[in-house]
Amino acid sequence: MKIRICCTLAVLSAFCAGAAPAKGADQPSRQDLFYYGDARVLDLSSGRTETQKILLEKIVDPQAGLLTEIACFQEPGKPPRISPVYMKVDGSSVTISDAADGKSGRLTGTGLLHGSGWNWNFLEFTMSIFGVRVEDVNFVVKDKLIARKRIFLASGAPVQLWETEMTATTPEAYQERYKKLGCK
Repeated sequence: MKIRICCTLAVLSAFCAGAAPAKGADQPSRQDLFYYGDARVLDLSSGRTETQKILLEKIVDPQAGLLTEIACFQEPGKPPRISPVYMKVDGSSVTISDAADGKSGRLTGTGLLHGSGWNWNFLEFTMSIFGVRVEDVNFVVKDKLIARKRIFLASGAPVQLWETEMTATTPEAYQERYKKLGCK
């Protein structure tokens, strides 16, 4: 059985968050960050690999305690799709959802952020979507977002491995790639 997991699973790599400052402390301002790259997906049952194109807008909002990622991805031979992810930050913990209110949605999960506050460089988490479990680690290395994911069926059987690498880009270059990929 071939499982198609939203790009959410390929690019969940929100770091720029950490231990929240004490109330009243100055917090960093909101940042809008832009990335592009590829996800290499290995289907463990067939041994086939495919490469998906990915664009990611990451909004880091310390004042709201929220990380938002809006990905546009394209599997080979298919139209591009949009996949939003919302992460509520509480200290070094995140609660993950695909719903803006963070309470509903098909995607749910929790994770831990490592590094300095609102400038993290490592995220580890587990999440579920469509009965599939994802174990994930993500790293920020200079201008790169790097993700390594293991995807499991509800039975516990491993089904896919993901390797994603994305590079930071300017808002203008992001918009150009967004239009070229056909994201809407």
